[in-house]
Amino acid sequence: MIRTQIQFQEETYETLKTKSKETGKSISEIVRRSLDQTIESQECDQKWARALNSLGKFTSGLNNLAEKHDEHLGDRW
Repeated sequence: MIRTQIQFQEETYETLKTKSKETGKSISEIVRRSLDQTIESQECDQKWARALNSLGKFTSGLNNLAEKHDEHLGDRW
């Protein structure tokens, strides 16, 4: 791990101290986990955005796929 310094607003620091006492975790651990969750959530949001952006951009070449999907899939499904 890399050591660094962060400055908090007084209210934020007091909230972190309270959470630290309630959970038995250090302020550093609470901040690390919060940042990890934020980064993970943003990465997930970006993946969803890319997936949604690709909707409708590809074609199967079949005009009636939605109506006759059972026939087109046949025994493959």
